[in-house]
Formats: sequence, C-alpha cells, structure tokens
Amino acid sequence: MQAEEIGLRMHGVTGVGAAQASQMIRQMVAAGGDPYRLLRSLGLNERQQAQFRQVDSRYLAATLTWLEQPDSVLLTYGEAGYPEQLLSVDDAPLILLVKGNPEVLLQPQIAMVGSRQFSHYGEHWGSYFSTGLVHCGFTITSGLAIGIDGICHRAALAAEGKTVAVLGSGLANIYPRRHRRLAEQIVEHGGAVISEYLVTDLPMADHFPRRNRIISGLSLGVVVIEASLRSGTLITARYALEQGREVFALPGALGNPMSEGTHWLIQQGAYLVTGRKR
Repeated sequence: MQAEEIGLRMHGVTGVGAAQASQMIRQMVAAGGDPYRLLRSLGLNERQQAQFRQVDSRYLAATLTWLEQPDSVLLTYGEAGYPEQLLSVDDAPLILLVKGNPEVLLQPQIAMVGSRQFSHYGEHWGSYFSTGLVHCGFTITSGLAIGIDGICHRAALAAEGKTVAVLGSGLANIYPRRHRRLAEQIVEHGGAVISEYLVTDLPMADHFPRRNRIISGLSLGVVVIEASLRSGTLITARYALEQGREVFALPGALGNPMSEGTHWLIQQGAYLVTGRKR
C-alpha cells in the first residue's frame, strides 16, 4: 500500500492526533507489505482499526487519481513541505490536499477575513489592506467565500501577489460554485487552493468552522474587515487568539451591524487598524 493511501486512511481515524498519526504512517510505510497487520501493535483500538479499513474505496480512489494530476499534492503532518506554522496548532490537520504551488504555504501569510454580507466601506478597506500587505511581501490567506474573502483574494491577485484559499469542501467540489474561476486564477498566479478533506467531499456546514482553524493557523495574524456579532468570522478570530496569533479589526460606523463584530473584537483587545505603514 502506498504512503498516500495509508495517509488518507489514517485521516479517517478519529481519536488520534496528527503527530501520533504521522508517526504511525511512517512506521507502516517503513514496514512495507500489508499495513493492516500492524494496526493493533501501533495502538489502534477496534473502532479505529475498523475506521482505517472501511474508508470508502470510491472516495479514496478518486483522491488518489486526483493526485496524479499536475499541481496536485498531498502534504502530511511532520513531513517535508507541511507548513511549519501549523505544527504548533492544536488539532492540526493530518493531511492537506493542495492544488497549485505548495511552496506558497511556507511563505509569511496574513489572513484577511470578513462577512459574506459587506458594505462598500468593507470592500474598499479589504482591497486596500490586501494590496498593501502584498506590497509588504505577505501572502493573503482566506476562505474563498462570497463577500470579503473573495474581495481580498482578488485584490491580492490584482496587486500581482499570491493568495491561499482554504476550503470547507473537497477540491473537486469547489464551493461556492461561483468562485470556481477565482480558484483557478489563484492557482494560475502561483497561489494555492487547499483542503483537509478528500477531493470528493461535499461542503458540509460543520466543515467551515473547522477550516477556520487552518486559515488562522497558517497565518502570522488575522485581519477582520467586517463581521456581525453572529458571523462565523469571529470563529477564525477566536482560533487565532487560541493559537497565539495577532488579531486586527477594522472599526466601522456606529449602528452598522457589519461592524458590531469588529467593535466587539476591539473591546476584547484586538488591534484597531486605521491605516497601513510602508
């Protein structure tokens, strides 16, 4: 069994951290032959052994076939090419599937995030700060969502910079669908579109809060442009604080619901951003 298949099967095993799972993968690869015979000796219980064995062969085959395509890469925790920023993150993903340039994940990144609903004010400042950060040498990381995410990805591309999109779906199911062309442009311009999910996985509701830990984990800091008090963007900010990353928030007009979340972050100690320094 190839190392890629072993990694994808371990990805489906619950209750094992990324560091421990990575070590198990190396042991199975080194032993060669049938990895199933090693599962018990590696410390997997009956349920975990069943999870390793019972990964749906159709989805597994689809991902392995996808990996044969150009610019399609599997990164495994602790192995060469895996982003160092994520190594210190609790609940780091065991695997990352990457379409595009995996080396961009090793470059300094700033996350630019915000609400799907946005104002012209948020659009202006999202573009402004993304452009400025590109000119300062940063890669812009976001979630490819409608709204501020897409605005910041596009601003980075317009500034001839690189950008990383972290998905809550498999890479064969780009979501949202209207951003498929944007995902292609990100890859064409030397960036990357990444996911911890098998390529055929659908965009499930619980995937998106979890992918936010990767957006913040890859980044040195998170800039929140606009967010309501109920916005999922605040989940990214919370992950950033837990991971020891800096959080920045754009102030807005009083009474604007899209600024209530950023104002709350500032009250909690986030840096208030008022401009960019060269």
